[in-house]
Amino acid sequence: MVYPDVASASPAGLTDLMKREHFISSFFFIALIFIVYLVIRIFSPFASAMFWSAILTFALYPAYRPIRERFPEHTTLTAAIMTFLVFILIILPLVVILINVTTQAIETSQWVYDYVRQGKLEQMIESIRATSWIQKIETKIVQWDILKQNLTSWLLAVTKNAGNYTASQVGVLTKNIFFFLLNFFFMFFLTFAFFKHGTAIYEFIYQIAPFEKETKDAVFQQINDTFTAVIRGQILTSFAQSLLAGIIFWVLGIPVPVLFAFFLFLTSLVPILGATAIWAPLTLYLLLSQLYLKALILAVVGVLGISLLDNIIKPAIIGERTKLPYFLLFFGIMGGLKFFGLMGIFLAPVVLAVFFALIRIYRQQYL
Repeated sequence: MVYPDVASASPAGLTDLMKREHFISSFFFIALIFIVYLVIRIFSPFASAMFWSAILTFALYPAYRPIRERFPEHTTLTAAIMTFLVFILIILPLVVILINVTTQAIETSQWVYDYVRQGKLEQMIESIRATSWIQKIETKIVQWDILKQNLTSWLLAVTKNAGNYTASQVGVLTKNIFFFLLNFFFMFFLTFAFFKHGTAIYEFIYQIAPFEKETKDAVFQQINDTFTAVIRGQILTSFAQSLLAGIIFWVLGIPVPVLFAFFLFLTSLVPILGATAIWAPLTLYLLLSQLYLKALILAVVGVLGISLLDNIIKPAIIGERTKLPYFLLFFGIMGGLKFFGLMGIFLAPVVLAVFFALIRIYRQQYL
């Protein structure tokens, strides 16, 4: 479309031209926002599969990059082989572990429920009360019987609810097995697509980001560093902790070691809470069961092995790459879990890191 010469236009004509340009620009951006909204709604049912596929691809892309560079003319074949290896070596074992965890969770909740109902909890409390140091503490607690009764009622309610919830989730999974397989297929396809077109997708997002080049470089580098820190500092170290803990739990004869290792993996993902929230109570359980040697072994391995990653290596990796205080990560991840679910473990640190990166850029360029 040919517009009249702006220099020769009258003030009224210039005003009309500016109004027309403003109307066209406004209409374009409104249409763009509406289309983007529709695209988001269309793909929202697959958001979880897309997110986890992207995380999986991002974590393994450093291993895939040399293969891609070695065979640049066979990207489809290399991406397909990499995808098959990922699902055979990582996803299928994870599915097996989750099935075992679910089974052990149901068995454990039923065992604890029966244990409490049969009065064995009261017998254990009475045996603990027989020790001299507990008797000294008990003399200072007037309402011990009320405390014991409340503890029994609480354990009954918790174990019953936990068992019912776990069983209901298994029922939901069984009923929705078709959707589970459908999501599994989507993850497989998306992982292949990200391996094959990941670089092009990254370049596309980088090009359309409405920032200056320096700002884009800083923000994208911060996102990359944060994801790398979370995956290496959180996921890999948490996996190593849970693997070591699961082996120790099994060697020491602790009941349902896979379930406790899974719980330790979850707690180790949360800063400050850490793996100690699982192995420390199990050490106390061994002490109360008068298995002193096993309790000593678990305590030593817990302090010098499991929690060493929590207290030294993980904060160093995450804090250095994200440039965020560790306590801030704790509250961020807790809020992210509340808002985003399990995806919040990854999204919360990224949001915080990008927020502070933009604040730094704002201070440098506009203040």
